[in-house]
Amino acid sequence: MSEYKLKPTRWYYVLAILIPIFACVGTTMLVYRNVPKLPGALGTMGIENLTRAIVPGSVEINFSKAGAYAVYYEYRSVIDGVSYYRDDYFPSIRCQLRSKSTGKTVKLAPSHVEGDVYTYPERAGVFYKVISIDQPGVYTFSCQYIDGRADPEIVLAVGPNFVWEFFNIAVKPIAAGFVGTLAFVGACGFSVLVIALVAFKRHKSKKFLDAQV
Repeated sequence: MSEYKLKPTRWYYVLAILIPIFACVGTTMLVYRNVPKLPGALGTMGIENLTRAIVPGSVEINFSKAGAYAVYYEYRSVIDGVSYYRDDYFPSIRCQLRSKSTGKTVKLAPSHVEGDVYTYPERAGVFYKVISIDQPGVYTFSCQYIDGRADPEIVLAVGPNFVWEFFNIAVKPIAAGFVGTLAFVGACGFSVLVIALVAFKRHKSKKFLDAQV
């Protein structure tokens, strides 16, 4: 009995084996693309990347890339030898972030993350507002007390959104690995199904050809 007379051919077995191999390669690429480049990614989570502003007042901030940023109320801070120790509840102030190139203002959204704080020997802050920058560039960040008073001066810090940076570093790779694993398991299951179906059809084809002899 000639092999070519059996249908389907054994090439379908090869195709079935290639399916999980390609799925494995795709999973590896997915995880790799979602794993941040260390230690550079960890460096973005340092408070040295925060631009501090003494308010009431304003400061220019250069956002080098689009993405998620945050405003922190730094209730314990030291700037140029001057200590700013304040209550940890946020005072009644109004802040604005305006692009110097376009003049457009960027919305400062309330933070929905409770208890997100950072604490160092001379600095401590709490998450206050969320910023989403669509266009990189220089922006003017300004704040004033709602009642117009000038004292007391407080410190706000603007920079990386630590919650989002943590998500990029820890959660995204895990999610990518989970999705990739599901895809690989599904591919393996499909491959087994193809092999079983081909074997069944080849068995029927062989019985039919044997009956013709």
